[in-house]
Amino acid sequence: MKTQPVIIAGAGIAGLSIAYELQQKGIPYEILEAGSHAGGVIKSLHVDGYELDAGPNSLAASPEILAYIDQLGLQDKVLEATAASKNRFLVRNNQLHAVSPHPLKILRSNYISGAAKWRLFTERFHSPRPVEGEESVTSFVTRRFGREINEYLFEPILSGIYAGNPDLMSISEVLPMLPQWEKKYGSVTKGLMKNMKTMGGRKIIAFKGGNAVLTEKLLSLLTGKIRLNCAITGVTRGASDYIVQYNENGSTGMQNAERVIFATPAYSTAVAIQGLDASLASQLHDIPYPRMGVLHLGFGAEAQGKAPEGFGFLVPHAAGKHFLGALCNTAVFPSRVPEGKTLFTVFVGGARQEQLFDQLGAEKLQQTVVKELMELLGLKIPPEMQRFSQWNRAIPQLNVGHAQIRQQIHFFEQRYPGIRLAGNYVTGVAVPAIIQAAKGYS
Repeated sequence: MKTQPVIIAGAGIAGLSIAYELQQKGIPYEILEAGSHAGGVIKSLHVDGYELDAGPNSLAASPEILAYIDQLGLQDKVLEATAASKNRFLVRNNQLHAVSPHPLKILRSNYISGAAKWRLFTERFHSPRPVEGEESVTSFVTRRFGREINEYLFEPILSGIYAGNPDLMSISEVLPMLPQWEKKYGSVTKGLMKNMKTMGGRKIIAFKGGNAVLTEKLLSLLTGKIRLNCAITGVTRGASDYIVQYNENGSTGMQNAERVIFATPAYSTAVAIQGLDASLASQLHDIPYPRMGVLHLGFGAEAQGKAPEGFGFLVPHAAGKHFLGALCNTAVFPSRVPEGKTLFTVFVGGARQEQLFDQLGAEKLQQTVVKELMELLGLKIPPEMQRFSQWNRAIPQLNVGHAQIRQQIHFFEQRYPGIRLAGNYVTGVAVPAIIQAAKGYS
């Protein structure tokens, strides 16, 4: 009897990675992708000699990820970030301040006030009572360190990763080690100091030609069928398997499958599983995916020497600017920028600023951001290259209550053996985490 292929919903990095793992084990599969192209949000552009990434701009290279890249045959395409990438900056009072995660280096910085430094230095001597249940980042950090540390250190850092709102984000989801250290040591700074050696920064990499090289390589290696413009609209139980309903190029159809893996955004998965579990579908539908924009700005010779020599800089919400931060691409991956030019990748929108798209419109928002960036860096000549990519639903927000969603997903998968939920709202938003998690779905 012919084995039914595993149905994978979604041809983003999660779906492609899962398909690759299944293929390695000789398990047949089919990918059903609602959009007109595979690759998801990993999108690379080539403009006037600049290599641009509208999605993820870099990867943290763990030994496992480097081995995976070798397995794919992409080792010759790897770009290692320069030593300057270890330098990070934060904005305050319209100035860039070099920062470090090391508490002693923060104490020597003029980025935060003396009162905030004292609160940081004495954190281990405070014993605020832990909050019962899931706690927000703002609640946890303010309780341990005070308001200024939350607003000017934690908020911009987490905004740079998740484009989120710390008032809503779950500390146990986005920084799980902090409550663990509080419980084990009674102090976050004590836990940080004890674990500093094991938390050494990982090598940062990207791919020559843009990070879409990764998804393009996976696509070239996959031998299973990939059906584009094919959205799963529902799943029901059959006699001994599942019946997958789909809409492919405007025509409806059905297909039997013993296994179905949803590697789609939470809101898309919600539509498909509505008939099996309306409660979980509602929870998935309500996971926020704020609007974001990625603005690439290429400057001429005038910008040389004025761009910070580091990975980039982040902007606290309290600074009142219209963007979240910027990557200094020229300092990190100089070979991806024409000689003598300077490239920034600027991020706008997110959970606390997505309303700016409606208030200003995309064009006015870009003009405002360019003006603010130029003022911050002391640039007088406008960018010679400008490209804007907008994501109407960008990064899933792991807010307070997400632990309950995880639990409901676990119960759902137990009730419906053969159906699995994957994707960045389950495994984490970083590309390496998604790739590593794919092994568990094969």
